[in-house]
Amino acid sequence: MPNDDQNEITFVYEDADEVHTIAATGAHGGPTPDGASVVANLYVERGSIPHHVSHQIDETGQVDLSERSEQVTRGELTREVQASLVMTPEHALQLAQWLQQNARQAMKQREETFG
Repeated sequence: MPNDDQNEITFVYEDADEVHTIAATGAHGGPTPDGASVVANLYVERGSIPHHVSHQIDETGQVDLSERSEQVTRGELTREVQASLVMTPEHALQLAQWLQQNARQAMKQREETFG
């Protein structure tokens, strides 16, 4: 606990054993029904792969991969959820401000680097 006389606090950052970097191209979510939290499901968007594909087996027992006999799709695009964030509305606003500031800085650096 910090001393009341102190006007500074130091935070130490440590990675949990299971920490990993994820990519996110978007988020889906919103407030929880009671309004106590905000949920952001971070996802990566990509073209969907089929649910399953069937091929004929020829008379010699070989699979004929040249032609599909059936393909069941799951839609055109898939949004694969990479992680879910659950935070208080206050923390969500702080995170949004932090993201906006850093996004503006990154865009400025990118412009300076690549013109």
